[in-house]
Amino acid sequence: MIVFLRSLCAFMLLLSPSQLLAQRGKPVVAVSQIDDIAHTGQANAFQQMIETAIASTGKFRVIERRVGGMLAEQQGAKAGLYTSKTPGKVGGFEGADFLIEASITTGSSTQKSNLGASLGRSLLGNVLTGSRGTQNCSNSVATLGIDVKITDASTGQIRYATRITEQQQSTASCNGNAQVDLTSLLRSAADKTATGLLTTMYPIMVAAVQGDGTMVLNYGESAVQLGSIMAVHSKGAEIRDPQTGEVIGNNEATLGLIRISEVQPRLSRAVPVTSFATSPAVGSLVRPATSDEMARAAPDRKKRR
Repeated sequence: MIVFLRSLCAFMLLLSPSQLLAQRGKPVVAVSQIDDIAHTGQANAFQQMIETAIASTGKFRVIERRVGGMLAEQQGAKAGLYTSKTPGKVGGFEGADFLIEASITTGSSTQKSNLGASLGRSLLGNVLTGSRGTQNCSNSVATLGIDVKITDASTGQIRYATRITEQQQSTASCNGNAQVDLTSLLRSAADKTATGLLTTMYPIMVAAVQGDGTMVLNYGESAVQLGSIMAVHSKGAEIRDPQTGEVIGNNEATLGLIRISEVQPRLSRAVPVTSFATSPAVGSLVRPATSDEMARAAPDRKKRR
C-alpha cells in the first residue's frame, strides 16, 4: 500500500496545477438510457459507441451510468449513491452534469431490385452459357432512425435534442446475399451524438493560424471529418434578450470557407478554399458550411483551383 501511495503521489506531481484543474473541471457525461423501440438488439453496442465517441474528444469525462433517466439521477443523489459536487454529500459514484438518452426508433432493411445489375448479369450469362434465363439481382437498403436528447442533470433543462437518420445501400448481389454494415450506421449515429454535445457546449474554433495559412482547429476525431467544408465566422458582440438579459446569439460575419485536410485525435488542420480578407483571429467560430454559403463561395472556389 505504501508503495502504491508513493507511486500515486509521484504521478500526481508530474501533472501541473493547470492540468489537474483541467481534469477536475471537465463536465461529466453519462449515457443514462438507450431505448430500443425498433427491437434491433443493438442498444448496448450503441451505448458503448456513444461513450467511446465522447471520451475520445478529450472534452468530457464519461462515467458509467445504466440506471435510467433524470428521476434515477435525483434519487441516486439523495440516497448517497452518487458523489455530489456539493461539499458534505457522499456517495459511491460521481454525479453527472449531463445525461444522454436515446431511442432507436427505426431499424429497417428492404430489398430493392437492381435492374442494371440484373440485365448485365443475365446478358453476360446468356453469352457464356447460351441460356435465355435471367438472374434476379438486388441490393439491400438499411435505415436507422435515432432520437437523441441531452439533459442538464442539475436543472432538468434539455440542452440538445435531435433526430438522426442514417441510411446505407449495399452493393448489388445476384445470389441473395446483399448485406449492409449495421455497425457503421450505429457508429456514424454515435459520432453525430458526440458532435451535437460538443458543439452545443464548446463550439469548434480556430486555435492557431500557421504561417502558410493552415488553420488549426480545437477539435479532431468524432467532431470533424476529413475533407469536409467548414465556414469560419468572426465572433462579434453579444445579442441579449431585452426581457431576460440572456445571451441569445452573437453578431457574426462569415470570413470564408476551409477544408479539413488533417484529423488527429484532439485537433485538426484545415486549408482555405476561398479567399480571406484578413487572417482569422484565434477564437473564430467554425461550423459546417451551409448550402447557401457553398453557393455564394462557388466562384471564389473555382478561381483558387
